[in-house]
Amino acid sequence: MTSKTKLDDRPRLNDHPGDGVTRGSTRMEIFADAVFAIAFTLPMVEITLPEGASDLEGQLLALWPSYLGFGLSTLVIEIYWIRHHFAGALFRTTGHRFLLATLLFLAAIAFISFPTRAFAEHIQDPIGRAAGAQFYTVALAATSVTWWLTWRTARATGDLDERLEAAYVKRLDQYYLRLDAAIVVAAILVFFSWELGLALASATTLYQLRPPETPIYANQAPVIDEEL
Repeated sequence: MTSKTKLDDRPRLNDHPGDGVTRGSTRMEIFADAVFAIAFTLPMVEITLPEGASDLEGQLLALWPSYLGFGLSTLVIEIYWIRHHFAGALFRTTGHRFLLATLLFLAAIAFISFPTRAFAEHIQDPIGRAAGAQFYTVALAATSVTWWLTWRTARATGDLDERLEAAYVKRLDQYYLRLDAAIVVAAILVFFSWELGLALASATTLYQLRPPETPIYANQAPVIDEEL
């Protein structure tokens, strides 16, 4: 591939009329990474070190709900960071509507540690843990739905790389839709049985730890940016 071909193949600033100035995805990814980094560290700030040295070991052990909240929060955030990192290779441009959808998804990521903490720190409360599980499960569903909205917006506005094979993109559509359907069912089920609803939402979220299908392009795959 010649240098001229590479230059001619780049997105144009006047792509997608009516969507503002269309740019590449680099700046959006940098901003998203910053949000993920802050969200990833915030759960640790919520763990308060016990005061005084008397029975320090017992006090540290008593903080296990806070450790659980930290673990659950960071696990969910890293699952979605990996997904966003994967999708970043598929998004070629960022128009106005796609950016709005992305910001909504990032807001859900920034918020997720709060419902996680509400659940983890009330897990020993026979009454409070049901409400905490409901709050946490609904938050997981909201995060998944905002991601799906981001993906569908990119599809609708043409911000997805048009060189991807159509059948491959369709499989991703179906994959994200199945995940969303399962976790929305969990968000409804949790109000009838918090144990079952939470279990389904957790299983659906953990399922995303599986590596995604390698992108398939109709012609030649683009060169990885860092190698240019």
